Amino acid sequence: MLELVNFIANFLANMPHITTLHHDLQHIDALIQARIAPHASEIAAEALNSTAVALHRHAVASVILAVAQMGTIDPHRTAHASAALELIRAGSAMHRRLIDPSLRNATPHTSTPSFVHGPTLMLGDYFYALAANEMAESPHPRIIADYATCVMQIAEAFLTSIPLSDPAVFHNALMHIDAIEGALMQRAINAGIICGAVTAFIDENNAVACELARLYATTLHIHEAQTEPLRSLQRGIIILPLAHALQHHRIQTMQLISSGDQATLSAFLQECGGITATATIHQQAVDALNQFVATLPASTGRDIFQYLITQAAAV
Repeated sequence: MLELVNFIANFLANMPHITTLHHDLQHIDALIQARIAPHASEIAAEALNSTAVALHRHAVASVILAVAQMGTIDPHRTAHASAALELIRAGSAMHRRLIDPSLRNATPHTSTPSFVHGPTLMLGDYFYALAANEMAESPHPRIIADYATCVMQIAEAFLTSIPLSDPAVFHNALMHIDAIEGALMQRAINAGIICGAVTAFIDENNAVACELARLYATTLHIHEAQTEPLRSLQRGIIILPLAHALQHHRIQTMQLISSGDQATLSAFLQECGGITATATIHQQAVDALNQFVATLPASTGRDIFQYLITQAAAV
């Protein structure tokens, strides 16, 4: 299956529309790099490539470009809106790491967030400031207001703890994806609509944004569950396979977490059905997105969406 997915992805990557996408993403990267101080470039790269927010670099920019291509795209506004949201994603990735993961072990309704200050906080704020400057290059009141609301909602989501003992930990971990990665994808779609003056793109109840977020997140969660299941937990994030195990086998899972034996925990996540449960959500997202793309008229934007789905679906 993976070989077929890679074959399709490579085939799509050779299409002229996808070559143009890569060129546009390089231009967006150049805008971002031009904003970063030379002496900050090395540490800034960590934020840009971080998976603390489960959307890889270029994911939100690609969605903006895909949606904008469905209308009459304004290249200048699209590039700056894309760069700004990529910077917000990077800043959010740094701020997500500020919450001390030890609070996840607290009992429900009694935990209070604790914070780790220092370079991480400064880097997150730095990227938010860069994003604000980027938006000022091509100001649009609706995009600016929407991006500001996005940052607010993400911050509120970070302050919502999910204790390991939460009896609904799997459901709440899934809702956490919708609240963070989903919020970013929703803004990418909204910005694309504005940048392309798009009238034909319909995302009822933000369903497309939610499925895109779940697709990217479950791809990362399954990979981490199979390799380093404690990696995200050490940063205060409960991946879905681990959340499933905690909900159905809490005592045994907590013992494995305490032991720090990643290989044994990874095997247990497969054995107890945590990876399978996550793979089901992953496939549901793929199916829903493919059904949505099938309703779109032939366009550069539709080709980009199909390419993104195929690339992100490779588990």
